[in-house]
This record gives sequence, C-alpha cells and structure tokens, in this order.
Amino acid sequence: MKQLKPEYYRYLPHFQPKDGTFFVTTRLHGSLPKEALERLREEKEQAYRDILANSKSEEERKIAVRNLHKRHFAKWDKYLDQNPNDPQWLKQPEIARIVIEALHFWDKKSYELVCYTIMPNHFHLVIDTYEYNKPLYRIMHSLKSYTAKLANKLLNRTGTFWQEESYDHVVRNGQELYNINKYILENPVKAGLINNWEEYPFSYLNPKYFE
Repeated sequence: MKQLKPEYYRYLPHFQPKDGTFFVTTRLHGSLPKEALERLREEKEQAYRDILANSKSEEERKIAVRNLHKRHFAKWDKYLDQNPNDPQWLKQPEIARIVIEALHFWDKKSYELVCYTIMPNHFHLVIDTYEYNKPLYRIMHSLKSYTAKLANKLLNRTGTFWQEESYDHVVRNGQELYNINKYILENPVKAGLINNWEEYPFSYLNPKYFE
C-alpha cells in the first residue's frame, strides 16, 4: 500500500498570511448547535486565560497557545463528526461532486491542491498558494460562493449554504503537513463512514505526496 511522504517540504513558510500552505475547514451553515459553539468558546477562553496566568516565558506562551488551538479544533471537528442533525447535504454524491469539481477547477490557477476530504457537513482542505499570489480569503470566497449557488440550485433551496467563518491554519513545516494530510484522510474512518481511507470516494491527495 502506498504511504504518505512525511519528508515533503515544498516551500512551506513559517508565517505568510498571504502566500503559504494552508489547512482550511469549512462547514455547512447551521451544522453546529449554538450551545455547542458557546461551550467550546468558553472553554477556549478559559484555557487562554490560564495560559496567560501560568506561562513563564513568551516562547512557552506561544507553544501553549498553539497547542490550545489544536485541541480546540479537534473538539470542534469531533462535534461536527458526531452531529446527527441536518444539514448534511455534502453526503449526497451530487453535492459532494460540486465541491470536488470546484476544488480541482482552481487547481494550478489560484493554488496547488494538496489534499481534501468532503464530510457530510464540512470539508477539510490543504492548498499551497505560494506561487499564485492570491490571498486565502479571496480563494475561499470564490469557492464558497460558486459551490453554494450550484448546490442550492440542485437542492431546490435558497438561503445561506456555508457558514461564513472557516477554520484556517498556516502549515509551518513538512512534518506538520504530513500530520494534517493524515488527519484529513483518516477523518471518514474515525467518523465511522468507512474502514479504509483509500476507499473513500470524496478524498484526494496530490500524487506527489505519495512515495
């Protein structure tokens, strides 16, 4: 079986808010109950206050905050995976294909497509914008506007399709990229949708990330 490349290090910046390699998660509008979001927010704010009170140095604080963001995202994503409530339009193959076709359409135009997985109520995405000089917010706005219009038409509905805000994270190095790609591809397995990530029809990993 093919293995992911943990040593892949193509142009990964430590911090470049405009150009870089980004991990993005976007969810459907209304896919999380307000009480769950409020609970997560309160937990994160309390954890952040604890970090400020207990950190002994600036470097220690930065590491603790980075780890806090990772834990917060993991809880947030777990809520999405376990939420049985509507909407879950992305589990419909026709809707998932709209997103997939859009992601591939802008590949090599606005970014290099690295990895994605389409889940029932959200999708994970890694893109490299380093050579394309296009900010992430514009890329995501184009993707979400275009796919929302087509999905709403297919579903015979109107209204907001995607949640306005997305989770995004700058990938800092090759090992982190490997870990994120692995997390994305294994998400359907952890959510109980499939037994082997390679069999999931709504996932993709750029071939250059295989050995």
